[in-house]
Amino acid sequence: MTAQFLPFVPSEPVPQMVDDLYLDLLKRCLTRAICAHKVTRHTIAPRRFHFRAAKWILDRLLSPFHLEIVQLRPSEESDYLESTHEARGREEDAETMVGMKQLDQMQAAITDVIRRQVPGDVLEAGVWRGGVSIFMRGVLKARGDQRRVWVADSFEGLPDPEQQHNSFGWRKGDMAVSLEQVKSNFSRYGLLDEQVVFLPGFFHETLPTAAVTSLSVLRADADLYESTREILTHLYPKLSVGGYAIFDDYQNLKDCRLAIDEYRLEHQINDPIISIDRRAVYWIKSAQSS
Repeated sequence: MTAQFLPFVPSEPVPQMVDDLYLDLLKRCLTRAICAHKVTRHTIAPRRFHFRAAKWILDRLLSPFHLEIVQLRPSEESDYLESTHEARGREEDAETMVGMKQLDQMQAAITDVIRRQVPGDVLEAGVWRGGVSIFMRGVLKARGDQRRVWVADSFEGLPDPEQQHNSFGWRKGDMAVSLEQVKSNFSRYGLLDEQVVFLPGFFHETLPTAAVTSLSVLRADADLYESTREILTHLYPKLSVGGYAIFDDYQNLKDCRLAIDEYRLEHQINDPIISIDRRAVYWIKSAQSS
């Protein structure tokens, strides 16, 4: 089944209310777009042994003087619109790798399900440093809504990938960020509270028995075929009619795309797939979806 993309057009006006101004600032902080200027400083990580050795020696010599060697890269606000696996022109310490386009869509999705009273919590599966989950909680707080934010991740990195579905070359443990670090990131923004529920563990262990009853927004950023299938199998049936199914990496990781296309075909899901940026897509679950 060939997917047909429709363009995503934000339904909200330019922020004017105080809560919208807060969310705009939150997006800029989580992505570090607020820091965009002429250059950003990036850690140098040489691949060749003799360059690594030379950098190690230089680092040792400079450390007592609180100095380090960095690379300067051009940076501007447009670098923060799209999502990226690599830092490129973006600051390295951001809580999320997604771009402003994805956060704009998440704000629109949560606002929409609140407005239409679509029942269910919101959930992100595969959270890295927690940036998108933090933003989800921020939107709910700005809107005065009591839904919970479920934060599902192994917090140990990726599981051992199946070789037949590993075209990207992922390795076990890639993308690991600890639970303590993610909680600390929530706290930095004043958004760690009783409405945030963590599901630590690999998806095949946690999702089948998770106490999630219904969802209005489901976001998956699992990177792997099998992890994406686990999310769809155990969580998509809990997504309410009218809710949002959001998938990062559908357009740039063919293993994720295969998992989603297979599931949609098996369950006769024909809801139009809408492109968010060069990586992510979403659809709204219709009454005909299973």
